[in-house]
Amino acid sequence: MAMKSVSAVAKQLEMSVNDVRRIARNNGYSRYKDAKIELYNVDDFNSFSNEKMKQKKLSKEHKAKLTGNTKKN
Repeated sequence: MAMKSVSAVAKQLEMSVNDVRRIARNNGYSRYKDAKIELYNVDDFNSFSNEKMKQKKLSKEHKAKLTGNTKKN
């Protein structure tokens, strides 16, 4: 199991660091993180293909709060 830093994986995949974190979190990839470094298993990302990410599902109430619309009774 080879581990690489999150910035090295992002550079290899030509993505941002946040995109790498999002993909890893969504697919349950293994990682090591402490206060100074964040490492991901490269084997997990080698098996990654162009899969679609799941869309976030927000409730109508939550969407209204985010957009600033308030429901008046």
